[in-house]
Amino acid sequence: MRNSIAILLSTAIVAATNLAFGQPQTAPPPATTTPTDAQSQQPPQPPQPPSSPPDNSAPAAPSSVQPAPITPERPVTLSNAAAGAYDRRDAFPSVNVYLPEGQASIRLRKLIKNVLFESQLDYKFVTGDISAFLRYKYYARNFTYKIAVFDTVEFPNIGATSTQEFQRTRGGLILAEFPRDYNRRYFWLLQDDRLTFGDTTFVDNRKNNIYTKIGVQFGTQFDERLNGIVGESRGRIVPVLTAFRDLGPQKFSLAAAVTESAAISTGDYKYTKLEAEALRRWDITGTSFVVTRAHLGTFLTKSIFKDRVAAGLPPIDDYTIPNYEMFPLGGREALKSIGASDNSAGTDEIHLTNEYFVPIFRNKDYRAWGMNWNTVYGIGYLGAGNVGFKAADVARPHDFTVDAGLGSEMSLTIRDFDVLVSVIYAHTVRTPTGITGNKVLLSIHTIR
Repeated sequence: MRNSIAILLSTAIVAATNLAFGQPQTAPPPATTTPTDAQSQQPPQPPQPPSSPPDNSAPAAPSSVQPAPITPERPVTLSNAAAGAYDRRDAFPSVNVYLPEGQASIRLRKLIKNVLFESQLDYKFVTGDISAFLRYKYYARNFTYKIAVFDTVEFPNIGATSTQEFQRTRGGLILAEFPRDYNRRYFWLLQDDRLTFGDTTFVDNRKNNIYTKIGVQFGTQFDERLNGIVGESRGRIVPVLTAFRDLGPQKFSLAAAVTESAAISTGDYKYTKLEAEALRRWDITGTSFVVTRAHLGTFLTKSIFKDRVAAGLPPIDDYTIPNYEMFPLGGREALKSIGASDNSAGTDEIHLTNEYFVPIFRNKDYRAWGMNWNTVYGIGYLGAGNVGFKAADVARPHDFTVDAGLGSEMSLTIRDFDVLVSVIYAHTVRTPTGITGNKVLLSIHTIR
C-alpha cells in the first residue's frame, strides 16, 4: 500500500509539472465554463471610471489615412456568453487548504487551443488520505465534454472504531455539458468507480459501481456545490462560506440531478438517487445580504444486503449503495457544527442554511503584515436539517437539528496571488437526534 501511494504521488506530481510548464498557450476558447474553468470566487471589483473625453484644445496631427481599429483575435468557437468568463493566463496554479481537517489541494492546468488539461493532487495530513485527478476537457461551440480519471485512497479517522483498514476508489468518467443560454445548462455523466476495501470482515473486498447521471442547472455556472450535483462530485473546491461567489444576475440558482446505478456487466450496486439544491441571495441593504441554501436528497430505489443486516452492521452499511453516495447532514456543505461522518449520513436528508454578510470594508487596499487587505465581511450563520433512512422520518420539523455560528470572509493579496480566507465557528443549538458538535472551520483558496 505504501508503494502504491508513493507511485500515485509521483505520477501526479510529474503530470502536474508537465502541464504547468508545457507548450505555450494560445487564446482560450471555451463555449461554457464550470467552476474548475473560471476563478469565479474573486471579490467584486469596483467599477472602472469612464475614460476622459479627448482634449480638443490642441489640433490633431494631419493624416491622410486613418488606421483601422485594432481588435483582439478570438477563436471562432468562443461563445459570446462565455467570452469574458475565462481567466486568460498561461498557468492556473490553485492551492486550497482546509482546517482542522488538515487537507491541502493543488491544481495545475494548461489551456492549449480548445483543450484544457488539468492535474490535481489532494492530501490529508492527519489520516494520510490521498487523491489524484487527471482531466481533459474539450470546448466546442455548443457543448463541452470532459474525460477524467482518478485514484483515491482513504483511511479511517484517528480514533474511529472501524474494521476497515482502507478504501481505494479508482475510476473514470465522461461528462458532457450542453448550454442552452447563459442561465440554462444540461448535463450527462457516465462513470465507473472500482472500489477495493481493506476490511477483514468481508470475503468479497472488491466492488464496482457503474452509474449514469442526467442533470439540469439554472443560474450561476460557477458554484462548486451546484456543479458537483449535476456533474463530477469529487475533487471540487469546498469553501466554507459564499460571499465571493458569482450568484448570477437573478441571484437565484438551482441544480437537480437523477443518478441511476445498475448491476450490469461488472456492476455490483443498484439504486436511483435524486438530489437537488437551490441557492438564493437576498439583499438587505446596498452592501449587506443573506445567502440561503436549501438541499434535498433521497434514494427513489434501493435494496438491502440481508447478510449485513443479520451481522448487526451500522445502517449505512446495510444498503446496496456505496457510503460515499449517502447524504451527509454535517460537513462544510451542510450543517457546519457537525462533522462529516457515517453517523451523520443517511439515504434521506434535508437541510437549510442562511449566511448573513455585513461588510466591514470593501474594495480597499489596506496594507498590513506584508499583505494587501481588499475586502472583509462579518458573517452570522444559522442552519437546520435532518437525516435518516426513511423519508417520513426526515420530514418531521420537530426532529430537526439546529446550529448557529459567527465568522468572517476576506479577500487579500500576497505578491501575485489573490487569497480568499473563510473562517467560522459553529455550535449545535438543538439536536433531538443526538447529532451534535462544535466546529471551527477554516479554508484558504489562492488564485494567481
